[in-house]
Amino acid sequence: MSRSILPNFFSALRIALMPAALLVAVGGSRSWFVGLVTVALLTDALDGFFARRLNAFSEFGRKLDSAGDYVTMLTGTAGIALLWPEHMRRELPWVIAGFAAFLAVVVYGLVAFGRLLTYHTWLAKIGTFGCAVALIPLLADWAVVPFHVMIIAQIAAAVEVVAISRLVPQHAGEMPSVWHAWRERRAARR
Repeated sequence: MSRSILPNFFSALRIALMPAALLVAVGGSRSWFVGLVTVALLTDALDGFFARRLNAFSEFGRKLDSAGDYVTMLTGTAGIALLWPEHMRRELPWVIAGFAAFLAVVVYGLVAFGRLLTYHTWLAKIGTFGCAVALIPLLADWAVVPFHVMIIAQIAAAVEVVAISRLVPQHAGEMPSVWHAWRERRAARR
């Protein structure tokens, strides 16, 4: 396997793991579900690491990574609803808020630019990782606050993506933060 396609391999593996995760959730196996989703989340970290390490960035890779993120998020949410229904009922307003922010960015990108906005901002990465970690105390009935904080971070990340697209509408690719977009816009005006 060429080293340059290694990041895409990990993104594709994440997508390929999700049908199995959903099947074990339907079967009622919490441990297998958590294990498969954990492996999928590790592949998410690995695809970005190898893309940076090997300088293997591509538009296809960004889209595949985003598709993997979307499929993992949807499968993870469905699995939690199946395996921890009482938690899902209790946290439904927060889950809906997180999904609404996610869908707003998807719809905005498609309507305004005819494409998904795949900036992979720092805040989005923190929010995604934080949500995964915050599920531990949530599902163990230790605390709900970390999950709520991470949903707020996801909403802030969605607002940031829209702001970036307004500042640099022609940009496609990585954009770490709205501050970077503002700097890029100022540089382009000079």
